[in-house]
Amino acid sequence: MRSVAALILLMTMLVTANAQIVFSEDTTNAKAEVAQESNLPDSAKRQSTDVVYRHDGTMMYVDVKKIHLNDLYYSLPGQTKVTKMDQRYVHKIEYKSGKIEVLNEKPSNVRETNDYRKVKITQSNIDVDGLIEVAKLDARAEGSERGYSTLESLERSATIMLRKKAASVNADIVLITDKKVNIAFGEIPSIVLYGTAYSYR
Repeated sequence: MRSVAALILLMTMLVTANAQIVFSEDTTNAKAEVAQESNLPDSAKRQSTDVVYRHDGTMMYVDVKKIHLNDLYYSLPGQTKVTKMDQRYVHKIEYKSGKIEVLNEKPSNVRETNDYRKVKITQSNIDVDGLIEVAKLDARAEGSERGYSTLESLERSATIMLRKKAASVNADIVLITDKKVNIAFGEIPSIVLYGTAYSYR
């Protein structure tokens, strides 16, 4: 009986010892992998993401989703949230596949959207004669069911929206080409302004 008990005790010690060795070995490997990953050179990190090269010299390691009009949509590695930025700030994109796409050879003079107050509004063709057409725009403003809005306040709101849209496409002046007003009885009043945005250069 003593020899059987001694044998069971010996086997228990061996199993415990082996489990500790395996546990200790796994931990060491995990630490080594983390250390190796943190010491990766930039070129190795780039392979797992797209690289956006901005004209100001900064590099962004992101996953590019799409480019639509003036916007570049991207997300940070490992995240699902999609962010957009003006693609005119970007010189080129180096995709993880190895493909390189040049978006803008030279930096663009991009007007920030909060500069919309600098955008002029005109109804005279003479003011835009010789300027560069940038885009066709429209802006709609609606009143409330309580009837507090006047046509003047709606037109003012639509004009501000039009100027903001023009600023976002780097335009300097908007020529109003049409205006539609809806003041039918029993309906919410609204106004739509149509215009063409122009740039001085």
